Amino acid sequence: MIRFDIPDHVAASSNCEAILRWPIFGGMVPDFHSFILEIEDDDDLECLGQARPTGLGNMGRGVQEDDFMVLSKKFLAYVHVKNPVLDIPDFKAHVKNAIENGLRWDGPSCLVLIACALACFATPFQSESTLSGTPESMRSSASSSADPDTAQAYYFAAKKRLGLLEPSLLQVQCLFFCGVFEMYSLHPLQAWFYFNQACVQFKNILWRRTQRRGPDNISQKTRRLEQRLYWSCMKSECELRCEIPLPSSGISRLNYPDLFPSPPSEVASPVARPSALDILEDDIQPEEETSWFYYLAEISSRRMLNRAISIMGYHGEQAWIRNVAKVVEKCKDIDQQINVWCLHIPSQINWQNRERSGNELVHYIQNRAESCREWIHRPFVYYVVHQPPDDPWIPRVKPLAQKCLDLSVELLLEANPHHRHHGTWFMARAAMARALLVLAAVKSGRFRLPDRWRQAVDSATWALQRWYGEAPDLRRAASVLEDLVGQIL
Repeated sequence: MIRFDIPDHVAASSNCEAILRWPIFGGMVPDFHSFILEIEDDDDLECLGQARPTGLGNMGRGVQEDDFMVLSKKFLAYVHVKNPVLDIPDFKAHVKNAIENGLRWDGPSCLVLIACALACFATPFQSESTLSGTPESMRSSASSSADPDTAQAYYFAAKKRLGLLEPSLLQVQCLFFCGVFEMYSLHPLQAWFYFNQACVQFKNILWRRTQRRGPDNISQKTRRLEQRLYWSCMKSECELRCEIPLPSSGISRLNYPDLFPSPPSEVASPVARPSALDILEDDIQPEEETSWFYYLAEISSRRMLNRAISIMGYHGEQAWIRNVAKVVEKCKDIDQQINVWCLHIPSQINWQNRERSGNELVHYIQNRAESCREWIHRPFVYYVVHQPPDDPWIPRVKPLAQKCLDLSVELLLEANPHHRHHGTWFMARAAMARALLVLAAVKSGRFRLPDRWRQAVDSATWALQRWYGEAPDLRRAASVLEDLVGQIL
């Protein structure tokens, strides 16, 4: 059984606060355990509360049944394609029923409402080359088609129904997408609440099934939906635990038997679709096969990164110095695993395929590979900046540290900080972490700095500035980064 879990003491060892605690930054910044958990100032809390509209006058268009069809199409095209945890025919039937018969106080209506809420936030992906790269152009682009006020109206309507739902896979779906919505809204702690609840409810459903005396006669359709929910809930929890020191729900210790989820039957064996559900077939269509290649690649990359973090971060940063030979060996081993992973990426989502180079899913998959490589080479930056120049291992590890810096600059310059999506908050924090790696190298004076490194640091500042109006923790991170830049550069 391949485990997905990361030990609690290791999970957040790769985040930006961990780098701020490196000795090279000693005395330059306060000792932060977690930006978001340490927001205790009344002004910050008030700001956090104001991120949500409280009055009916700030609800945009409000909930409009005439908009369900268009918003459902947007949801399938821009959100579901990255989180394929729905059965599409069932979802279309729920939408059709809501359009024809109105909303009800039940699970299907709750799911339709949260999908519409996400659709109001979701916008088409734009490559970085189409924008000027300034915070102003980013704000203009991001706000051109998003409607956060109307999104909140749908979200509030969905939450009114959420508390009425009985435990079921449909309830888990609604909880999961509430977590996704909170991530779109840059509220990671609120997202954690919903993801955690989704994990707990899913565990309870599986536990109840094990207590039955009869055979486990669930349909193939239900089994596939269950697989998708398991992997999506667990992956979402892992991602947040790598940024915020929060406890695990225990879902990753279930020893779930399936290594990967199975694709829906219409993807595995395409057949003619019933005309009764064709209400959403025209106009925008999700690329279902490409979506599934992406989803499976995401799961495998998350497993690979979790393993890298667990292996290389288990004994802490001092072990990077004490056991540098072992760290070099582990880096080489995991780097080879990344190479093998890259070789198995299908052409539909492969960044080597020039025809797909501007595709959003391709962009994210390439980012996963480069991010994992950056992490496994990070211990060598720590080693070079903290060890004496005459250390005998410096000549061996310095090229590995240089690779980390090159990857950090490349990732910063290729980021799309203007695009709001499920991972926007993660992107901003990753930009902070990589800028700190570059600043550590600059302060040490021991590296040949990559070309455009200063522009890369500026892009990290822009990424935080772009979103800190909605996230007080990112505002604090931006302030710390700007202060360090002023002291070091």
